[in-house]
Amino acid sequence: MASTPEVDSLEPLPNEAETFGALCTNVVGRYALWPDVAPEETGRDRGHYVFDEARRVWRMRDVTGPEIVLLKPREVRSNTLVLGVPGGGYSSQNMASFCRNVRPILESGRWVAVLHHRLPRRKGRPIYAAAREDGVRAVRFLRAQASRFGYDPERIGVVGFSAGGNLAALLATSSQDEVYRRVDALDDVPSHVNFAVPVYPAYVLDDGAVGTNANRGVDAKLLPHFKLDARTPPMFLVHGDADEFSAMASVRLYEELRRRKIPAQLFVYARAAHGLGDRVNVRGWQDRIVDWLETMGF
Repeated sequence: MASTPEVDSLEPLPNEAETFGALCTNVVGRYALWPDVAPEETGRDRGHYVFDEARRVWRMRDVTGPEIVLLKPREVRSNTLVLGVPGGGYSSQNMASFCRNVRPILESGRWVAVLHHRLPRRKGRPIYAAAREDGVRAVRFLRAQASRFGYDPERIGVVGFSAGGNLAALLATSSQDEVYRRVDALDDVPSHVNFAVPVYPAYVLDDGAVGTNANRGVDAKLLPHFKLDARTPPMFLVHGDADEFSAMASVRLYEELRRRKIPAQLFVYARAAHGLGDRVNVRGWQDRIVDWLETMGF
């Protein structure tokens, strides 16, 4: 497998400590994904951590120069790395829920890398297009740098939430697609992931994206760009049955995985809306991801 030279960590952005909260001490580096501007871009703005007064959460906004933020567990007990993609409709990234939801993974002794893909959606392109390019490049970067940091290049997975779940499913189901023209030697590195965890994924079905009620999507199909291929890995899927982005998205993915005899686990929580919330029947769902990783040998 090709590799790339070590790259220097970038300086932290303003408000990084506030944004990552308790996880800030786990940050060990920030790395640009592209040697120059990203495909079809003219600038390299790393984005900004901005406090959303209405929702009382920190968000990442306005990214043209995508990067990953690498988090190392306080006690490394696994050579698995999880690429994490926050949600936010491909317009911003909700870092509060993201940090809360990936914390159990990090505390289990696994590495986590946060993908700050381009934001917001690029005009004239599919809503996922730029983020998908950045996601593919991120997987290649992380695989190429595995020996430097000490995780296994074939134990790299992706977890994503909402729009991030959309991207997680894309990276898992269509990893053999050529999504951008080769830039440098890093693009010779394979871009498949070894497992995927799409959490309440959005924009997956052909039902107009958002349902008017929980029954929307019952007869819907996966959008055609989710095409399971020879490198599609095991998946853990979780959704709420009151989600405006129908839980049938996760059900359809599960059905396709089962049809191809690819290991998969599915949770659909009763009366849980988008984001799953804190109902008594839902609490602790993040720990189920860690349980599944253990079961699958990751």
